[in-house]
Amino acid sequence: LINAFAKAHDLEKALAVAAAMRRRGLTPTTVTYNTLLDGCARARNLTLAAATLAELRAAGLAPSERTYSIMIHLCARTGRLDGAFGWLRRMERSGLTPNAVTYSTLIHGCGRAAQLSRAFPLLEQMEAAGLPPNVVTYTSLIDALCRGGEVARAVALLRTMLERSIEPNAITCNALFNGCLQHGEVLLAREVLSYMTSAGIAPSAHSFTTLLHAAASRRRLTATPHTERGGATKSGAAFALLLRQLAAAASRPPQAAWGA
Repeated sequence: LINAFAKAHDLEKALAVAAAMRRRGLTPTTVTYNTLLDGCARARNLTLAAATLAELRAAGLAPSERTYSIMIHLCARTGRLDGAFGWLRRMERSGLTPNAVTYSTLIHGCGRAAQLSRAFPLLEQMEAAGLPPNVVTYTSLIDALCRGGEVARAVALLRTMLERSIEPNAITCNALFNGCLQHGEVLLAREVLSYMTSAGIAPSAHSFTTLLHAAASRRRLTATPHTERGGATKSGAAFALLLRQLAAAASRPPQAAWGA
């Protein structure tokens, strides 16, 4: 019941059920508290999460791997990256090992906070712990690189995924495609789109919107008194071609993947 209310973002009812348990002499377990913490994370309520964690400790229970992972996830989602790393250190000091999801969450948080310098050491730490990066990890890194404007490095990371037989998914490819467009890397965007087409991955609606915005922005930039003759026309033609390819990719059946 607590789990159902937590997943429905109804923290008030979830906490009420937990309180009723205690009144009836039923002792909540670590799993119970983790369920409440997960509800706090879904609602991005750090205050309630801290109070719930205090109750867990007051009940004589020790935080589990899941407890720490939830707190790391909550801090990362709410932009408290230092807090997320603090929970990672507490987790390690307690003798618990972060899993791939925990590392990927932190990496994603680094990307959103534009702190790439903290993202790649996490990848190294993850691999040193014997945890192979998965598609979620690589997608988080690619998104972080795109946010930081390092799209060529992000494309190289996509190739690394393929070399390691880790198939990028639609989220990976659309994030990379959008990043290329947002930073004016039209040729790299075409390369990513070619892979998406061959792998049967449909571009998202957001990708179309990003392309249109990028085309409009490039047209404004090139249509200035200092632009070389024909510059705006060439730029417009490049984006028009890319838009046609994008439209074709959205309806084309799957083919053999790039690099296969």
